[in-house]
Amino acid sequence: MPRFDLPAPVLSALRRVNEKGYEAYAVGGCVRDLLRGVTPNDYDICVSCPPQETHACFAGERIIDTGIREFSAKSFKDASTDRITAECQISKGILFHYFGSKKEFYFFCLEEALQRLTAETEEVSGNDFYEILFAEMDRKMALCLNCRDEMHMVNMASRDASAEIANGKEEIFRRYMRGIQMKSKETVDQAVAELDLKEDNRNLSAEGLRIYINALMNRYLQRYQEIPDQFFASQETIKQEMKAFIDLMLYGICR
Repeated sequence: MPRFDLPAPVLSALRRVNEKGYEAYAVGGCVRDLLRGVTPNDYDICVSCPPQETHACFAGERIIDTGIREFSAKSFKDASTDRITAECQISKGILFHYFGSKKEFYFFCLEEALQRLTAETEEVSGNDFYEILFAEMDRKMALCLNCRDEMHMVNMASRDASAEIANGKEEIFRRYMRGIQMKSKETVDQAVAELDLKEDNRNLSAEGLRIYINALMNRYLQRYQEIPDQFFASQETIKQEMKAFIDLMLYGICR
């Protein structure tokens, strides 16, 4: 059975219905297009819940999307719940009824942004070291491109010095970083398994490669932290540079 990458908003919609205890599936023309290798123009979703429950599943979706967009452009201190409620045409009483306070709403939006950016999609496959490594990189890039506001909010949050949100924000980042690091290790292990390493130092060599590759990835993340859009525009150049660095590690630099 083939597996397909679905856009983050579609995955988010499916997840929201599932979290309410109901089933949800992408159906219709989008399935036909995916099977033909064509990118769908839109997605139809079939759910098992009654209409009133469907409304309840998505009542806060617009509020959350608007919150993420506001927090992606401004620090916590400068972001305005007045703008959020005005755009959603709701009162601040409704916003705080559901989310408690501006700070709790911010944390909820940050969690949702990170969930969308780390959503599970098609598993990486292949039998070549670089194919596996760069397929995972492409998967992450695709999620970020589909979730630009989410990406900008996470980037803004990582640089936000507001004392009011410091502890809660760091706890959210720590929780998600553990999952990201585990997934990254799995991918690197999968890629390294395709290399013909010397048996006497195999474990040490594999660990050294993991450290080296993670250091390279962090190098590019830091370089483009302030200009994430250029990170996407430079994707192929980054791959070529990474390959050159890793080749040095694999084949040596001594004569």
